[in-house]
Amino acid sequence: MVTLSLLTATVGVLLAVFVGLNAMKIGVALGLLDHPDGARKIHARITPLVGGLAVAGAAVFAAMLTAMATGEMRPIGLGVAVALMFGIGAIDDRKHVPPSLRLGAAMLALGVVIAVIPDFAVMTLRFSGIAATSVLPMVAGVGFTLLCLVGLLNAINMADGKNGIVIGFGIVWTIVLAFHAPPLLWPLLAGAGGALAVTWGFNLRGKLFLGDGGSYSLSALYGLAAIMAYNVPGATFSADDVALLFAIPVFDTVRLMAVRTAGGRSPLEGDRDHLHHHLYNRIGWPLGLWVYLAMIAVPNFGALIWPGTGLAWLAASLVLYVAIMAGMRITAASGRPAE
Repeated sequence: MVTLSLLTATVGVLLAVFVGLNAMKIGVALGLLDHPDGARKIHARITPLVGGLAVAGAAVFAAMLTAMATGEMRPIGLGVAVALMFGIGAIDDRKHVPPSLRLGAAMLALGVVIAVIPDFAVMTLRFSGIAATSVLPMVAGVGFTLLCLVGLLNAINMADGKNGIVIGFGIVWTIVLAFHAPPLLWPLLAGAGGALAVTWGFNLRGKLFLGDGGSYSLSALYGLAAIMAYNVPGATFSADDVALLFAIPVFDTVRLMAVRTAGGRSPLEGDRDHLHHHLYNRIGWPLGLWVYLAMIAVPNFGALIWPGTGLAWLAASLVLYVAIMAGMRITAASGRPAE
């Protein structure tokens, strides 16, 4: 798998270079362009939404190649899920599909993949330091899995509001999962990781955005890969480790949806109350980006270094998130200018 992983990583890098250098041409040809509106979209110029094409393309290529080399169906299932989710997101990038419709389509696509490949369903709950394992009934397990995957999709989509954030997430997740995933997943992680590393450079310079196609496909790739790693027999990757992987963007999404609902608005309505908006307003960018990524990377790398501490790091992440949000709101209320 090492040789295959090197090959898929190389393909991922080359594909991302091609997409990055031809981003505007590809965006125009596919109708994947993001126009600034001076309100929520304050970027300086029309930007192609093609970053996800490179990452999803690399992951799908790696999945098909791995399946051909091993005869395994699980990489095919993961590749199909990534492709379907990219398609749903790309249609939304072009047509601005109502949230209920695209979330319904995402649930249907993910539900089919989970039904065909049971390794992508969470049927047990196993936490660090707790000997007992809870076994879920089939319907409850599939329903819980879909809830988690759609929740992750929303969290990633909501976090994708400033350059570098979600691609940075993906790089951290690739590193962490590489230590937990079975060898069967290494080529997919390598292909996606190579594409992410290159795409990140173009994204940080404002040359392209991931688009919903990118955020949707990343949610499927890393959500399903994390579940597969969790389901490996004898795995030390516990439920708290999986939760820790995605904790910060999920915390932010839960807060946003609660605040919007309490204010009589749709929980899926857009605004500028996300964590990245507050970081940008108070400490600027890219410093805010590094703070955001550190909030994800430090706890996850800590859990890697000290196995079995996922619950403690998860609690620390929640405390850190609450403290940072409270601190930024206090300085904003005091009238202290952003740095």
